[in-house]
Amino acid sequence: MKQVRQAARREDKNKRRLLIFRNTEQLIGFLFFIMIIFISIWVVQSFKNWMDDPEQMVLSQLTLSGEHTYTTEDDLRKAILGLGLPNTYIGQDVNDIQQEVMRFPWVKQTSIRKQWPDRLIVYVEEYKPVLYWNDLFLLDKNGNVFSVPLDRIATLQLPRLYGPEGKAKPALEIYYKLENLSKKLANNQLALHIKAAITDERNAWQLMVEQCVSGTCFENQEMKLLLGSENIENRYQQFIKLFPEIQLRVPENERITVADLRYENGISVQKEKMVQ
Repeated sequence: MKQVRQAARREDKNKRRLLIFRNTEQLIGFLFFIMIIFISIWVVQSFKNWMDDPEQMVLSQLTLSGEHTYTTEDDLRKAILGLGLPNTYIGQDVNDIQQEVMRFPWVKQTSIRKQWPDRLIVYVEEYKPVLYWNDLFLLDKNGNVFSVPLDRIATLQLPRLYGPEGKAKPALEIYYKLENLSKKLANNQLALHIKAAITDERNAWQLMVEQCVSGTCFENQEMKLLLGSENIENRYQQFIKLFPEIQLRVPENERITVADLRYENGISVQKEKMVQ
């Protein structure tokens, strides 16, 4: 009798379990669902551990984009390596890299972004040079002073501007006015091209100009124009207008080397014989 009662109790327990799950398939499905949850948790945790592992997802690919002429990928690699060993995709702070790239004096602005899974994209915009400044530096159109390694600008041909330190922007403004006069008063037969401009602490100006006829400029035959510190634009404009007449009075075997425009009435010129 005791064995019969025990068997009855076991059967009663089984019936209660079946009350929760209507059939065996539902029980198996529930167990499978629980198993999927545990597997998903394990996968997510494993993936997180993999992402946080310094040995994984190192930023190893580099792309340089934007308006750049003087920046190289090698420059960027050196800047990044200067921060230490390359970091992981998640761990790398792009602001640190941005600050390093902005240390290049020719870089105007930059932005850094990461691209999954291991690429770093660096956008660079550089200053665009329009003039040499005191031979050692360059100027952009807004008067910003910057420098570029000399080997990268060895073939760069630009006019030269010389002036006191810290006076680049006001000097550039006057240079533009004088250059615009050259273009405005030029004609198909004759034009004067400014190769160099010099100003000092007293704002006294000198120009080195070359004569261009029908689009062809006579190199190594520059003229020095002494403009002084007053009425600079008017004096240069007057010289441009009078130059054809002055040139007619110069013998064919001579050329003007210096023109002093600082006189109130008239212009003084110096000449030399041309080398045959």
